[in-house]
Amino acid sequence: MHHHCEIVIPPTTDIEAAVAQIMAPFDENKRDGEDQRSPAFWDWYVIGGRWAGRKLLASYDEAKIDEFYAWCTTEKITVSSFQAGKQKLQPESQETKVDAKWNEMFPSEHLIKCPVFAHSNDQYGKGFASALPDDVMLLMDVPARLKCTRVIFAEPSYKDDGTIEPEFMLVDSQWNGCNYMDVDWDGTFAQAHAKFLEKCKHYTEEAREKKLPKDNWLVVTVDYHS
Repeated sequence: MHHHCEIVIPPTTDIEAAVAQIMAPFDENKRDGEDQRSPAFWDWYVIGGRWAGRKLLASYDEAKIDEFYAWCTTEKITVSSFQAGKQKLQPESQETKVDAKWNEMFPSEHLIKCPVFAHSNDQYGKGFASALPDDVMLLMDVPARLKCTRVIFAEPSYKDDGTIEPEFMLVDSQWNGCNYMDVDWDGTFAQAHAKFLEKCKHYTEEAREKKLPKDNWLVVTVDYHS
C-alpha cells in the first residue's frame, strides 16, 4: 500500500539527499531475514507521488474545493474506472478544460495543472519529476489541517558532521508484533508538531536553539510503499 508521509528537515539545497538520510534506517529492502517486528516501514518511496499537491489542497477552503467537485459533476467530467493513486481523466481531452477551471477558481502566480487528477504529475517519476511545487513547503506555511499517515521530524546529528537524523515520528497505526494499534494522534500535521515540541520541553536552551525546527525549515511530502 502507498502511504503519505511528511518529513521536516533543516534548510538545504539538496532535499533529495536529506530525505534519503532520514528514510534510510527504515528501508525494508536492507532487512531481509530480520525480525518482521523491526521498525522498517517502506520498500519504495518518491517525493510527491500520488500525494503531490496535498499541502496545496489543504491550504484552500474546503467549501471552495467542494464547489470545484460540484462543477466537475455538472460538467460531466469523467474519469477512468481503474484508479492507482489519483484519478485519471478519461478521455484526456478534458484536461485542458479542467485545468482552466482550476486556475480560474484557484488563481496563482503561474498556471498549474489541476492537482486533483493524475495528469498533474508523474506519480512514479524519479527525483522531483513526481513532485509539485508545494510538496516542499516552509514549516511556517504548512496548513494546520493537513492530514497524513506519518510525520517525521529530523534534527542535526549529535556528531556535528552536517548530517541529519530522525528524532521524532508519529504514525496513525503501528504494528506491535501481534496486531496494528491506533496511536494517540489525530493525523494532522499541526498536532504532530505540537506533540514533538511537548516532547522536547526538557531540552536545554542551547539544544532547543540547535535542534528544534524553525519557521524556515522545510516540510517534504513523501509517497512511500510498504
